[in-house]
Amino acid sequence: MELPVLTESSLPPSTYQRLLGHLNEALSTAMTRWSSEFTVQWGRATTEHDRERALVQMRTKLARRLQLADHPSLPAVIRDLLSESAATDIRNLQQEIEDNLLKSTANASSDRSVRERLLKTARANSLTAILEPNFPLGALFHPEPAAPPGDRRVALDGDIDRVGAQGLHHTPKRRLVIVESNPTEEGHRNAQ
Repeated sequence: MELPVLTESSLPPSTYQRLLGHLNEALSTAMTRWSSEFTVQWGRATTEHDRERALVQMRTKLARRLQLADHPSLPAVIRDLLSESAATDIRNLQQEIEDNLLKSTANASSDRSVRERLLKTARANSLTAILEPNFPLGALFHPEPAAPPGDRRVALDGDIDRVGAQGLHHTPKRRLVIVESNPTEEGHRNAQ
């Protein structure tokens, strides 16, 4: 849906004040929800991969703020304010995450390697990555669809003969062979 382009003279100053008030209220609510959801996701994370996923998934919600700040229908003055506010909030959130990790691991009986690993995860999957000039924000909202699965046939080989130190042995092992109709460069995959 296309919004009409607003200019500084499109609305009276009092209307702009109300608009900005509503925007600030909506952004505050969104950030409160973000914080609550992040706390839940991080609390549920039991592995390093879970923590990485929580950080990366939560970027999408923050990226919506950058998307709003870049909306061409808003006057440049408002876009600049929204952009600065979003960038500041995102940097502050990242710093809070790192500070909280330092505090929580310093108070716990965890060793230094655990603290360093948690900090490394938080920094390697930083929320601030979406502020980088070449970060593909659009990809967060429209991810590439997965390739459709190819047609497969599954067959079981018969018993396998193997040569050992004492000659030829017949074993009752079977081998699962998956044959794809559109094989990759690797060719057919065999699984034992």
